[in-house]
Amino acid sequence: MNPIAALEQQNPQLQPLQLLLVSVFLTSYLAAVTGLLQPRGRLRAAGVALLAGVGMGFAFTPWTLGAMLAALSVGAVGVFIGVSWLLSRALGVHEQTSTLMPEIEDGVALADAEAVMHAPRLPVQSEAAPPRFGAPTAPAPLS
Repeated sequence: MNPIAALEQQNPQLQPLQLLLVSVFLTSYLAAVTGLLQPRGRLRAAGVALLAGVGMGFAFTPWTLGAMLAALSVGAVGVFIGVSWLLSRALGVHEQTSTLMPEIEDGVALADAEAVMHAPRLPVQSEAAPPRFGAPTAPAPLS
């Protein structure tokens, strides 16, 4: 059977399971590609994306429709990341990093920054827990 002719057998509306798998695939793929999570979380997100992509192959009537949807989604995310990277390079904002404390960026010492903010000191814990999320970043550069 011709795969293009088999697409006519697919219902024009996505079923709830298909919609769920597509949204899980896109969300976990974006979490795996961007720098939002630490490496361990990115690996888990990539595994969830892989499982959702395989599930899309089973959920769509011709499996090729699920494969094409996954491939086009990955391509669209790649094009978006590439265009945003090129735009940030063209505007000159790619190399800039910002923090939530501009006083520290200007070279003011940490003690002076705390005096400026008039914030009370919090008790220091003996052992800090590792952060669960990475610092917010722009999309990863292509180079």
